[in-house]
Amino acid sequence: MPISPKIRIQLYQVLLITLFWVLCGAFLALYKCVTYDPTTDKFVFLVPQGLSLPHFVLINLLGPAVGGLLGGSLLTFYLNEHLRNARYGVFLVVNTVFFFVFILTLNSLVSYFFYYREQITSSREPFAAAVGLLLLDPYALRNIITWMLIVVLTLLGLKVYEKYGPGTFLSLLLGRYHIANEVARVVLFVDISDSTGIAEKLGHIRFFDFVRDFFKDITDPILNSKGVIYQYVGDEVTVTWSPKRAFGNSADALECYFRMREKMARRETYYLQRYGMAPSFKAALHTGKVVAGEMGV
Repeated sequence: MPISPKIRIQLYQVLLITLFWVLCGAFLALYKCVTYDPTTDKFVFLVPQGLSLPHFVLINLLGPAVGGLLGGSLLTFYLNEHLRNARYGVFLVVNTVFFFVFILTLNSLVSYFFYYREQITSSREPFAAAVGLLLLDPYALRNIITWMLIVVLTLLGLKVYEKYGPGTFLSLLLGRYHIANEVARVVLFVDISDSTGIAEKLGHIRFFDFVRDFFKDITDPILNSKGVIYQYVGDEVTVTWSPKRAFGNSADALECYFRMREKMARRETYYLQRYGMAPSFKAALHTGKVVAGEMGV
């Protein structure tokens, strides 16, 4: 069974999160080896716990790799999907609480099995020793706080990535559009029919929610058609493709319209129950050369 373009984007996000966490883990592992020696008044490179450097780095990469794959998958495929319409503050709080518990558990497991297992099991009070070494020890607290900061950066980066769209954010970072270029594009304009009449019936607040629900519902069909959402203008959304993607083997630019129609047909009951009407829409497809570049400050 072929993987849908949306799933590919989500898998790419999980891969980016895992790679970012592994790189952070490698940096932190080397950083932990640098310590101040008061007897010589110099910084020295000393691997903790009497381990070899490769062994110590490998242990410090294991947690981020597992955490990136598991935590990134839960974030991308579950939390992000279920909190899509939530306020960003709610999104941040829910994910921060989840990852705090997740990192606390993962950090404790790694520390227990690789560093403190013998010390804890041989103690007269194993539970108290475990709490002291795995949770209250300054080394453990520093580790948890550091990784929570990395989680916050991950969440912010994911939201920025989603707002700019797949591929666009990387292009902006690389400065691809800093100087204007002429590029070939296929453009699909989609807008709600009789939006003025609907706005007059619903009022401006409910109409805003109506349009937002419509944009949310057509997002997956657009992603599964390999389209990039360029902008929203009132009740209109503009979608673009490169000609190769638009008219390849699956003719995604043409299929996009019908995928949106199918999705809205499945969602008709929801709109009728909430708004008393279901949106219909029209679309126009164009192709040609456009100028692409960064505009504004």
